[in-house]
Amino acid sequence: MIAPLDVFALRHGEPEWIGCAAALAEALKLALALGDGNYVVFSQHTGHKNFYKVTAGHAVEMTPGDSGTIA
Repeated sequence: MIAPLDVFALRHGEPEWIGCAAALAEALKLALALGDGNYVVFSQHTGHKNFYKVTAGHAVEMTPGDSGTIA
């Protein structure tokens, strides 16, 4: 079975795939492990994208994001 979520770091305006996850909590752990930055969690089942920002204090917040960033 393929994990339903893909996680991307947004670096220099381009998406960089960093891994896949079975659940949102697991996807956010991947983002936290890489540290500060902007991330996208993409659902292969629904095509929905959620955008997150990780800050220096290891806080994760959902951001509006740009739906055109990840095809």
